[in-house]
Amino acid sequence: MVKAKRSAKKNSGGKYALSSFAKKLLESYLSILPIAVVVTVLFLTNIIPGFKAWTFLGFWFCALIIGFGLALFNVGIDESMSRIGSLVGESLFKHKNLFLIIAMTFIIGVLVTIAEPDLKVMATQIQWNETVLICGVGIGVGLFVVFGVLRILFHKSLNIMFICFYALVFALTGIVNPKFLPIAFDSGGVTTGPVTVPFILAFGAGLAASKSSGDQSGDDAFGLTALASVGPIITVMVMSLFMDVDSMYYSYEESAIEKAGDWVSFWQAFGQVSGQTILNEFKEVGIAILPIFLFFVVYDLIFVHIRWKAFLKIVINLVYAYFGLVIFLSAVNIGFLPVAQSVGMGLGAKTSDSLWIAILVGGLFGLFGVVAEPAVHILVKQIETVSEGTIKSNVVLAVMALAVGGGVALAVVRAYYHFSILYYMVPGYIIALGLTFLVPKIYTAMAFDSGGVASGPMASTFVMPFVAGFAYGYGDSLGWDKKALSDSIYEDAFGCVAMIALMPLIVVQLMGLIAGIKRALLDRKARKHFFEPNDGEIIHFGEAQA
Repeated sequence: MVKAKRSAKKNSGGKYALSSFAKKLLESYLSILPIAVVVTVLFLTNIIPGFKAWTFLGFWFCALIIGFGLALFNVGIDESMSRIGSLVGESLFKHKNLFLIIAMTFIIGVLVTIAEPDLKVMATQIQWNETVLICGVGIGVGLFVVFGVLRILFHKSLNIMFICFYALVFALTGIVNPKFLPIAFDSGGVTTGPVTVPFILAFGAGLAASKSSGDQSGDDAFGLTALASVGPIITVMVMSLFMDVDSMYYSYEESAIEKAGDWVSFWQAFGQVSGQTILNEFKEVGIAILPIFLFFVVYDLIFVHIRWKAFLKIVINLVYAYFGLVIFLSAVNIGFLPVAQSVGMGLGAKTSDSLWIAILVGGLFGLFGVVAEPAVHILVKQIETVSEGTIKSNVVLAVMALAVGGGVALAVVRAYYHFSILYYMVPGYIIALGLTFLVPKIYTAMAFDSGGVASGPMASTFVMPFVAGFAYGYGDSLGWDKKALSDSIYEDAFGCVAMIALMPLIVVQLMGLIAGIKRALLDRKARKHFFEPNDGEIIHFGEAQA
């Protein structure tokens, strides 16, 4: 009988794992499918000249591989990184040692950022020193996660911290090389990806729950991701002051797959590029994931001491995440990212004739990326709950999707007309920070967290190279030299992820403001039902006269 029960348990566990993977697989393909459909329409309508059939086939093949890799990665992350973050967050505060809390928080902030795939994808496109950039961004995240934890511990205002830090950001823009400014803003968006977000959210929730009891802990659990995304902007700006930014040179070369002239040469090139890319990613991802594993082993031995079965489950899921990340990054570099660049270049080469098409396509990429992002669906449900149903989740999703789509469309416009990203960032953050004084704190925290949630994997793997390709193709059609083309990419094309991260800060807070006004109107209407017109009249009762 006992054996039968154990067998049933094992079977149910296997079924649960299988259904969890199937759910993640469906979510992954839903996030990729809309973009794949748009690319298919562009191919079939022949809007982009020179879009070869084998390149299109390679794109679809890689899209299928990306879906599988992303699903495997997300399943592993949910049961490894999130669990580690929760365990560390819950246990740290119990030790009541401020130095230990600061040191551990900084270390894990750096480690999870180094393992972030979105950051790695962006670093490969910048064509700067990848190691220096990734480590600099990691230090920024580590420092500002520390600031976020100190805010939770000492009950400091999130609004004031945002204002102070963004004031520093815009003060630095006056001395930072314009070539590096969009990259700095983008670095804040790509750090809050599929590795960092679940870990930091779980870490913040664990820390807040262990510290407080009551409503305050709910407020404290939000905002940590938002602060983590400010750090890279500042550290990358400071880092650029001491680096030779002018020597940065962006060059575009067709891959061996794109150069293929027939089906035979395509499959030969595809096999060769795939083999080299996969081997490279096995090494690179291993270097990124191993420090997190070693940190957890040491931390568990000293502080947590979880049961060996739970420990083994975390390790197994970390292995899943490792292989999923290898598959994801390999497929992105082989067939997804190059096609995004080619689509952008094809539309850019047509100049003004296809500007509206590029704006529309870019907007659709941004819109579909948000609609299909699983983390966004979790966020909109939280907003509906917090607003007590006054703001419906489907309305939030629609408004966020339109806002982000509009942000990408604006990025395409900037790449065409060549003006500074500050024309978007300064008024955008003035509005976002101004709204923090008008809406409840919980909406401010969720809004700034939502910026990181919206800039998911599709932003760095497809939207960014699409806008970069558009800027390159447009400049090339005007006969610009290689140096002018390179500078245009850095100054005009990068910054699209920053636009994706900015738009939700405004729209989510506006919804919080609307919810507050609706609630006030309902309360006012309710009070009228309880009071008669003459309820305010004062009646004096005197003694009766004889």
